[in-house]
Amino acid sequence: MFNVQKHLRHVVLALGLVAANLTAGAAVLPTYQIGIADTATSDIASIDLLFSSIDGAAPVTASLSHFVGEPLFELDRTGAVSGTTDGFTIGNAGSYNDLFLAVGGPFAFYLNFSEDFLGFASNFDSNSFFSIALYDSNSNLIGDPNGALNFSLSKTGVVVTSNSSLLSLTQVNAVAVPEPADWALMLIGLVFMVYLTRRNGRAIARLLAAA
Repeated sequence: MFNVQKHLRHVVLALGLVAANLTAGAAVLPTYQIGIADTATSDIASIDLLFSSIDGAAPVTASLSHFVGEPLFELDRTGAVSGTTDGFTIGNAGSYNDLFLAVGGPFAFYLNFSEDFLGFASNFDSNSFFSIALYDSNSNLIGDPNGALNFSLSKTGVVVTSNSSLLSLTQVNAVAVPEPADWALMLIGLVFMVYLTRRNGRAIARLLAAA
């Protein structure tokens, strides 16, 4: 019985080390919830999402998902834009990747960026820019011409600048994404635990039978 307990302690320790490695090696993606509570007062009729980069920037994708509220429908797209209102993806290749959506009332969605830009060496402090602008029913820009919300991406992370109180911004808890090799380590640990449990269970059964 002592040997069984000792083996189990070894297995628990091994799994603990694997779990620590999963946490340390995980890639953390910045995720934001963006929304508008009142579109009628300011006559907000459409939203423009623009992603651009300088030459030599790391490839990055912006993912838009979890759309809730009033239905949105697409007006236009240019450049590296894919998907539907179930989920859009916008790439940063070049200087103009644009998605133009019509809005009919209060809405919200999630925005997150792929982590490819983190740690990327560049001659410029910021190498990719994501901007959200608002337009009224006469296609006039509302507020700052640079956008109501701006995201500047550099090798150290994301800097957000809000130029309008019309758009709400909430940072959602970061999502850890384990690497494939870490999943493999966890699987090996689980298989090893099952093996030891079965082997020691058979050994105890033989001892009981002999007694």
